[in-house]
Amino acid sequence: SGDWQVRFFRKTAYGNCSKNSLRSEKMMVPSAGLLLCVAACCFLPLLTVSAGCRSKWKQLRGDITEYKLITVLKLPKITDCLMKSSAAEAHAASFDAESGDCALMQCARGGRDACRKCRHEKDASLPMLWIKDPPKTCWKTFQHRVDGSVSFNRNWSEYVSGFGQGESLNYWMGLEQLHQLTATGVWRVRWEFSDWNDNWYWAENAPFS
Repeated sequence: SGDWQVRFFRKTAYGNCSKNSLRSEKMMVPSAGLLLCVAACCFLPLLTVSAGCRSKWKQLRGDITEYKLITVLKLPKITDCLMKSSAAEAHAASFDAESGDCALMQCARGGRDACRKCRHEKDASLPMLWIKDPPKTCWKTFQHRVDGSVSFNRNWSEYVSGFGQGESLNYWMGLEQLHQLTATGVWRVRWEFSDWNDNWYWAENAPFS
């Protein structure tokens, strides 16, 4: 089925978050099988490596299906890999010390920060990636739909309390938690969705409070 996401970010997360942004690969919008999610601030402990003077790389879990592969290089050390990644303007990199494979990647969801989802940090099945200059906050999922195994045709009390299989699968946070999350501050909201052929689309609203 298709996939649709909506996410929130605090305004304080970025210097440019007061700008409106709307990006799409195509003008068509899937009509069925959608997924919804929202994101908020989440502060995480990060492992940091300096590669050159300007960039800092931090090791985080990430979903490589959200990235576009630029190239794969053969390099002896992780520091070499990250320096090459910086020069290539990559958003993320993975390095295999045994083979020397250095994979350079860019986020394919419409912007560097779009691939920084809080739910990835909780998913031990995802690989550790090196992320270039990641924001201190990540997108928090409040609704996610990936297939029809969980019905979203629920009563009001279930929509208040929340339901589902967790943020990485079919999930609704619940109106009570969503209210607590957005009760203060200024937020960005973002939608991500795919069609039946796994083509991805996204749009981002202006901040609201």
